[in-house]
Amino acid sequence: MRAANLLPWRQQQRRRCLRFWGLMFTGSLLLALMFCAAIRASNPLVTRAYALRHQSDLALRQGLEQRQKQWTALQARQQQQQRWAVHKAKTEAWQPALIALSRLLPEQAWLAQLRFQHPTLSLTGYAATQPALAALETALGQIPGFTPGAPGEMRQDAQGRWQFSWTLTRKESGDADPS
Repeated sequence: MRAANLLPWRQQQRRRCLRFWGLMFTGSLLLALMFCAAIRASNPLVTRAYALRHQSDLALRQGLEQRQKQWTALQARQQQQQRWAVHKAKTEAWQPALIALSRLLPEQAWLAQLRFQHPTLSLTGYAATQPALAALETALGQIPGFTPGAPGEMRQDAQGRWQFSWTLTRKESGDADPS
């Protein structure tokens, strides 16, 4: 048999307890549902944020790679310009010697070929007369920066001109750059 609860305050207390725990359970359930909904709502935002960050990282990496290529090309261009400037300076260093050679060359002698292989300058040409050939020999001794070597082959061609070849050795100064 069941015992009756005659005290009304016990029934009120039981209802309060059921109401309290019912509200706690319902509140927890609503809180959990709101938390899941918030996560679900923020998940596309987080995914979008990650995608945007990934795209920006890729764009940054591509920009850096492009800058690296530009920098490498600029350095190569600068090195090429430096090599060209050195080559130009070496070529311009020949100007005084070649001007001196052209001034000292007798009128009846002309050059057919000039060849430089460090440290020698080989001259090949023609002279109209034997005295012009002798004057050429003395002129070659006066070219600054060179010492004349032994003359090469000298012979007379079918037209009566004297074909000659000479080798000059370049004097190395202390500050000269060997090329």
